[in-house]
Amino acid sequence: MKKLFLLSILLLAGVFTYAQEETVIEMQSKRGPYVTNRFFDNVFISVGGGAQVYFGEYDKKGDFGKRIAPALDISLGKWITPSVGVRLQYAGLKANAWQWNESVYADSREDNMYREKFNVLNLHADMLWNISNAISGYKETRFWDFVPFAGFGWARSKANGAKDNEISVNLGLLNVLRLSKSLDLNLEGRLMIVNQRFDGVVGGRKMEGLASLTAGLTYNFPVRGFKRTSDIIVVDDNSEFINKIGDLERQLAAAEAARAALKKELDDERAKGPKVVSDPYAVLSDFAIFFTIGKADVSKKEKINLEYIAKAMKELPDEKFVLFASADKQTGTAEFNQKLSEKRGQVVYDILTKEYGVNPDQLEIKAVGSSDQVFDKAAYNRVVIIREK
Repeated sequence: MKKLFLLSILLLAGVFTYAQEETVIEMQSKRGPYVTNRFFDNVFISVGGGAQVYFGEYDKKGDFGKRIAPALDISLGKWITPSVGVRLQYAGLKANAWQWNESVYADSREDNMYREKFNVLNLHADMLWNISNAISGYKETRFWDFVPFAGFGWARSKANGAKDNEISVNLGLLNVLRLSKSLDLNLEGRLMIVNQRFDGVVGGRKMEGLASLTAGLTYNFPVRGFKRTSDIIVVDDNSEFINKIGDLERQLAAAEAARAALKKELDDERAKGPKVVSDPYAVLSDFAIFFTIGKADVSKKEKINLEYIAKAMKELPDEKFVLFASADKQTGTAEFNQKLSEKRGQVVYDILTKEYGVNPDQLEIKAVGSSDQVFDKAAYNRVVIIREK
C-alpha cells in the first residue's frame, strides 16, 4: 500500500510537471484560446468537513441515523487550464456500519445486529473538470462553478487492531462559490468505491461504497486566473514600434519648445507694461479678438489687448461700442455657429465689464453666426470685432 501511496504522489507530480512543460509550448504556439499557466500558478488548497455514510451488504437493515459519521477533507490541487485541473486529497475520518455476524470491526450488538465502527483514510488523486468554464467559457468572476471529478487512490479501514487496504475509485461533484479573488466556498459530494473486504466482512456484493457530503473553504494562491491568447502580442520585429516612439518623442519635444517660446513672448509683453494711447479712436477702430476653432475661450494674449481697450473705453464714457461676433462658415452648422458667436460676444462682454470695469451701457453684442463673413479666410472669421457705434 505504501507503494500505491507513493505512486499516487508521483502521478500528481507528473501532471504538475506536464503543466510546466505546457507553459513553454503555450507561450510559443498559443494553442487554444488560453495560455497554459506556469508551474505554481492557479494552485489551491482546500479544507472541509461534513458527514458520510457507509453502504455495505447489510447496512440498509440497520438504523440509518447511526450510520452517519463525521467526514474530513484536505486537498491540494492546481488548475492546468480553465476547464481541467488535478488535485491530491485526503478524505475520511470515521465510518459506521451494520452486520448480521460479529466482524473484526464490531463495536456493539443492537437489535440482533452488530454495529461496526472503524477509522477511514482515503488518499486519492482526481481529475477535475470545470463544466461551467468548458460550456459557458472562462469567466474569472463567475460566482458558481460546477466541477465533476473522478480519480483513484488508496483507502484504509482500521479498528480493534485490524486493518484493510484497498484501491479506491472516487467520483463526485464539487460546487465552487466565489467569495473573493482568493477565497472560495466549496460544497462537495463524493462516492468512494472499494472492495467488499473494506468493512471487514466478505460476502454478498463485490463492491461497497462510502458517500460523503462536505463543505469548506478553498484558498487560491497567486498567481490566479488565466490570460487569453488574444491579449498577448508576439512581436518578431519591433522596429516599427521603436520608430513610432521616436516620432512621438520628437513631437513632444517640439511642442515643449513651442510652449516655452509662447511663454517667453507673454512674459515679454507683460514686462513692457501698459501702453499710453494718445488717440483712443485709432486704437478702438475695428479692433479684433480672435478665437480658436469651435471655442469661445479668450487667450491670455487677447485678454491683454482687452485690458488696453477697456482702459480707453473708460476714458470715453459717452461713446457706445458694438461687439460684432462671428464664426467661420466652413466649420459647423448655421445653428451651431450662431450659438458659438453669441458665446464669443458674451465672453468678451463679460471680460470688459466684470473684469475691467467697463460700463455695460457702453456695449452692445451683435452675434451674426456665419452669415456675415468679414474676412476672406475662415480662421479670421472666428472673431469678435469691437467697433465704435
